[in-house]
This record gives sequence, structure tokens and C-alpha cells, in this order.
Amino acid sequence: MSLPEVGATSSICRVILHVKDTVHTIVNSFGLLCEYPYRPLYDPDCQISPSSLINSLNVVAPALEELVMLKHANGPPWPFADMSVYRLMQWMYSGSKHKSIHEINCLVHEVILAEDFKPQELENFSTQKENRLLDSSGPEGLSGFSNNWKAADVVVGVPTRAPDGSGNGQPYTICGLYYCCLVEAIKAVFSKASASQFHLLPFKCFWVNPVTEKEQRVYNELYTSDSWIQAHEDLQKQKAEAGCKLERVIAALMFWSDETHLADFGTSKAWPVYLYFGNISKYTRAQVNCHACHQVAFIPSAGISMFC
Repeated sequence: MSLPEVGATSSICRVILHVKDTVHTIVNSFGLLCEYPYRPLYDPDCQISPSSLINSLNVVAPALEELVMLKHANGPPWPFADMSVYRLMQWMYSGSKHKSIHEINCLVHEVILAEDFKPQELENFSTQKENRLLDSSGPEGLSGFSNNWKAADVVVGVPTRAPDGSGNGQPYTICGLYYCCLVEAIKAVFSKASASQFHLLPFKCFWVNPVTEKEQRVYNELYTSDSWIQAHEDLQKQKAEAGCKLERVIAALMFWSDETHLADFGTSKAWPVYLYFGNISKYTRAQVNCHACHQVAFIPSAGISMFC
């Protein structure tokens, strides 16, 4: 073997070693087990209770009129502690049946008990009047909801009848697109307590046959897919930022948009863009009371006539 000449450049191979600590969970009552490519810090599913997956009261509410007959001589209707609680529960079990327990708790703690809430300001309150005020405020009012919202003009290509070599059509400017920064939206969601239910480490799910004990792959969530696992491994192989020792994980962004009527009556409508996170289980994400949907943009409606 000949040695390289003095002054000649020689290439030095750099080897990066990625150690995997594969973990297999025990088989649960449904015959399912999980295989983690890396040791997870915690199991997000432990934060989910069976009651949180129920989107209804799941109780047979007694008629409060019957409870009034059982009231004490000098007190509120039995079994309530005071008249305020009684009237709130009476409103909850009357009218629409879509009032969830979570919504009632939000009404009490975020509205009635708020420091700036004053009952006397509702003396002449009218839902129809406030809805008309929102309808007449126009899209320019959207930017006032939060300082994170921004406005921009979007240029789109509109097909024309004339031949176009580029294939993009004639440019058309649509004004009034309101949007918020996705990075700020991600930060806000991950800073909430509900982020404890996010799956930050992908894994494989298997079903074990109770007779043959053979394992069969189960694809039930986004974070159990091969694509997510591969993307996670590619992310770990990337060079980390200088001085950063934080865990590197994937935030799966899912977007959805459709024209929406703003009320059950009238013609007021909007075209919002919603953001969902694939890190949370689809069973939790589908629940209305989990607030997994986040508004990130409003698409303006524009009438475009065909160019001649």
C-alpha cells in the first residue's frame, strides 16, 4: 500500500451512528400492540379518558319540572344548591339537544364568570341584531380578531379562449385574502394543554391473532404509517442547529376548506380554511367538543368572467 504524497489532499470519511432503541408494548385487550423505533417519553393515549370520546350527554335527563315538585319549603328546587344553578341546568336540558357538558362549562367559566361580563349590558340584547351587525361589518373586520391576521392579494391564472404558450392563462388579482402565520398557529396549538395528547413519535401497530399468535400490520392512524416513520427517521438524520438539543418531531398539518353559511338563516357566507393536526387520534379529532379545528385563512369570493 502506497502512502499519499506530501501535500496531496485525502478524503476523510465521516460516519454518523444512529442508535435505535426499539420498544414493543404488551398486547392489550383488543389484541393490539405497538412497535416504537425509538423509546417514547410517554404514551399520549394515557391522557385520554373514555368520557372524553363521547360527544353527547349519554344520560337520560329527568324533567326539571318534576324536580320542582320536590323542592324544599324555603329553598331552590331539589337537588340544586341555588337558583342560578337550577336555571342554568333547566336551560341545558331544554330546547336543542346539542348542548354538550363541555360547552356548558365554557359558558359558565369563560362567559358568566368573566371579569368583564356584566348582565346589565344584555338588557336589550337581540341575537338577530348582533348577527346583522356581523353581516354588515364586511371582510375588513376579520383583521381585527387578532394581530396575527394579515391581508394579502393573490394572483391566479385564469384560462382564456386564446392560445397560451405558458399554459398559465391570464393573471387575475384577487384582493382581500386574510390569513395567519402557520408558525404562530403551530406554536399556539402546541402550547395548549391539549397538546399532551399529540403523538410526537410514530410507531407501527400490529394485531396478534389469539389462535395462531401471528402478527398482522394495522394502519389506523397517520402516525402509524410507513411514510411518517420514514419522514421521522430522515428528520433525525438532518444536521441539528447549533446549540439546539431539543427533540425533533413532525407536526402533521391537514387543511380543509369549503364554503360555509354563517347562520342557519340568511345568505351570509364565508370561505374559511381550516387546519387540523394529524398528531392527534382521529377518534379525538372527530369530536366536536375537542376543538381540534383551527382557522388559518379566509378566501375572498370573487366573480370572474371568461376573458374573450
